[in-house]
Amino acid sequence: MKTETYIKKQARQALRGNMSKLLAAAGVTALAFLLLEYLEYLVLLLSGVIHVSTGEMKEGNEVLQIIVTVVYTAVVMLAAPLVNGFVRMVMTTAVQRRCRSTDVLYYFHGAHRYVKTVVLDLLLFLMFFVASSLLNFSGYLQVFLPDLFNAQPSLTIEGILTVFMQIVTVILRVLVYMLLVHYPLLSYAFDENQTIVECGFGKIGFSVRHFWQLFRLMLSFAGWFALCFFVVPVLYVLPYFAVAAATSAKWLFALERNGGTA
Repeated sequence: MKTETYIKKQARQALRGNMSKLLAAAGVTALAFLLLEYLEYLVLLLSGVIHVSTGEMKEGNEVLQIIVTVVYTAVVMLAAPLVNGFVRMVMTTAVQRRCRSTDVLYYFHGAHRYVKTVVLDLLLFLMFFVASSLLNFSGYLQVFLPDLFNAQPSLTIEGILTVFMQIVTVILRVLVYMLLVHYPLLSYAFDENQTIVECGFGKIGFSVRHFWQLFRLMLSFAGWFALCFFVVPVLYVLPYFAVAAATSAKWLFALERNGGTA
């Protein structure tokens, strides 16, 4: 039996009785961030930064727009432990085959735990942002070749190149997430006693060593990801893949701790 097949089988077993809890937690987390995004838009609208009729940004309000964006980003970071709470639920499901709905708020309990989680999330966000910005080839195209970037998608060389660069940028962002964010989040959920440096920079080497395992697992879900085009399958695929990824990480953490190899 292939490793990915065994991991997916374990994930399905762990999901029994926990699916509704994970979906509820994912829904609460998504709604919280959607609400914050809506509030940002509402503030920009009421402050006159956005045209009421067109929804486009007005010229001459760049400073106010920057201030609102900075405040919005700060509030999002303060709410980020919701994501950690969901990841913790996923990890406890993979490890213990049970989770509690209240764990989505786990990292909001205790000042030290909350601040530590926010700082870790900020570190991971900055690492992801910097790496993604450096590899944003679509952005380079927009800056240095604006006429080419703004070309309508078509079968011309310009249109094909524009679409290709956008696809490459998305792929590179996924790779950055896999190398800098994925395992640190799961590692922190697995053992919150680690320091921020250990969870952040300390897991880069681990992510590089086990990149192939994660890539193979994601590849084995290609069919499931394709079904998400129809939207509804996301309700099954999201917790299924999340628990499978946590199950894989659980074994990899154990192997590294015991000095074994995957």
